[in-house]
Amino acid sequence: MSFQGTELVAGTEALVTTLGIFSPGNGVIPALSPLMLDEESGALVVYDGAKVGKAIYVSTFSVDTDSKSQAQVYKCGVLNVDALNWPETVSTLSQRVAAFAGSGISVQPLSAV
Repeated sequence: MSFQGTELVAGTEALVTTLGIFSPGNGVIPALSPLMLDEESGALVVYDGAKVGKAIYVSTFSVDTDSKSQAQVYKCGVLNVDALNWPETVSTLSQRVAAFAGSGISVQPLSAV
């Protein structure tokens, strides 16, 4: 049986999920999107790429925030940096690695040793 899809795990650390509370009215958040806290509400929104270390979780699947406010999110593990849905402004490996600085999530290319 062959695998058809994108490899998500890029390290030896187990993936861990937790319940995420999403800020309402932000449309559909795609699966595998870096997430950060909205400074006003404290709820999750898509990482905007504006500041290093603000991404704290990754969406496990698509979430329509117009109809759903809670969903499981990845909170810990080493993920394939190329599998995530990054904002266009976060285009370099160093920006992507730094996005999660201080959180339980790490990202790296699959070829990293």
